[in-house]
Amino acid sequence: MVSASLDQTVRVWDIGALRKKGVAPAEDLMRLTQMNTDLFGGGDAVVKYVLEGHDRGVNWASFHPTLPLIVSGADDRQVKLWRMNGMCFQTIFPRVMGIKLDGDIRS
Repeated sequence: MVSASLDQTVRVWDIGALRKKGVAPAEDLMRLTQMNTDLFGGGDAVVKYVLEGHDRGVNWASFHPTLPLIVSGADDRQVKLWRMNGMCFQTIFPRVMGIKLDGDIRS
């Protein structure tokens, strides 16, 4: 899994250790507290890589649908392409290339 953050980073998570969690109605406050710990406080997901390189908060990150790449976009108006080993190999400046951030091409 990949996540974007306002701390200017993209994180790649290893979620292979996640286990299916069942949620049953809580019988008392102690059980509810235990459920919250099990659902949200466990150490099942591990950060594999922290991708650094954006100058402002990252708003979007996604795996490429067919290639082993991660794509991220941030408030610094940059789109970055990352290899799966966590290395940025290309930074795209959409405005410089004549592409508005809403996807329209400037004439």
